Amino acid sequence: MKRNLSALKKALQFGISGAVGGFVGNLITEPFMQQLPGSESFFDSAFFDSVLSTARWFGLVGGGIATAIMFGYYYYIKGKPQIKQALKNGGLFGLIAGAISGAIAEGIYSGIGDGNNELLRVICWGIAGSLLGLGLAQRIPNLGALRGMGGGGVGGVLGGCLFILFAYNLSGTAGRLAGCAAIGFWIGIMLVVAETLFNKAWLVISYDTGANRTLTLGSEPVTFGSDENLSIICIPNVSPLAMRFQLEAGQIVCENVDSGAVSYLRSGDQKKIGNCTITVGNSDLPAPTPTNMAPTFISDQPAVNSFTSGQFYLKIGSRIIPLSAGTQLFTSDIPSLTAAASNGLVAIVTSRSRNELSLGLTNVSDRAWWATDIQGDIKMVEPESTLTLALGTQIEFGELEGEIV
Repeated sequence: MKRNLSALKKALQFGISGAVGGFVGNLITEPFMQQLPGSESFFDSAFFDSVLSTARWFGLVGGGIATAIMFGYYYYIKGKPQIKQALKNGGLFGLIAGAISGAIAEGIYSGIGDGNNELLRVICWGIAGSLLGLGLAQRIPNLGALRGMGGGGVGGVLGGCLFILFAYNLSGTAGRLAGCAAIGFWIGIMLVVAETLFNKAWLVISYDTGANRTLTLGSEPVTFGSDENLSIICIPNVSPLAMRFQLEAGQIVCENVDSGAVSYLRSGDQKKIGNCTITVGNSDLPAPTPTNMAPTFISDQPAVNSFTSGQFYLKIGSRIIPLSAGTQLFTSDIPSLTAAASNGLVAIVTSRSRNELSLGLTNVSDRAWWATDIQGDIKMVEPESTLTLALGTQIEFGELEGEIV
């Protein structure tokens, strides 16, 4: 749910940004161009003149759309305007991509069309949108060329339909302004839709303030830290570069830069850093549901008796597992974990002293856990490390959460 809401917000932000960029880009061209696409005399001009005119026109429009979408992207991930970065990474390449795509589209339209084929014109808008989306894919981390081209192409077709509608129902300038805004809007929207529908792994970043953001995982690392030059997501009061996430050979890899520890994560696994919680999503590995959880040990005592029985228990959902020295927990007990060895063992209770109440839970799975004590302090329990058992401690085993009672 958090991912869907965050993706919707992201899509609207990209769409509105693209609309503003298309509107402003076309607005800039109006005073300097006497003949523009969509006017009656435009298609009467010579072939090369029309191609060059459209290349110049859509170059400025494309530059505006690309700059505005990059502005929306930076505002989405950083929460504040980044005008200089948007111009640097969107302006020039958008201008070039827009000019090339506009020239190709006009060349096709004027070369094989008769000037009145609106279906061909829509197809040409799709070509222009796909090339612009391809250019944006080189600037937005892990968007991917295919998703960029597909999203931009569909957005160009949808926006092109509206462009034609506005051109027939509004005056020349007003129609072009509204049409270019529509093209930018739908390109921005469809880039996010394509990214969301076809990505294999992602991160949902939940801030303590309640805000959420979603980023796609891929071969390019998604970095977290306090230094804006080193980190995609800036987190105050942590190391300049604290954590790095990446998709490698189909596996989600998390590197704790401070400690050098590397974890392999699955869908539902979480990491806590600074003022945000990072939840991993993976479309190839859905999270298990309570219906497929099979316990190994079931306690006959109610949980309230655990505080006076002189023994620790691990409560996972409605199950209560007694913990004593030597107790072994397998993947059947905690389905969200994967054993490091072939025996299926993911955790073992060890005695840290002769006092039976001083017990530890040793992580023998292939991934880290997160433990939060009753004071709210959070600790990472790496594989082969041991967590001292204490009443009230909550342990996140990936997408499942347990409590020591």
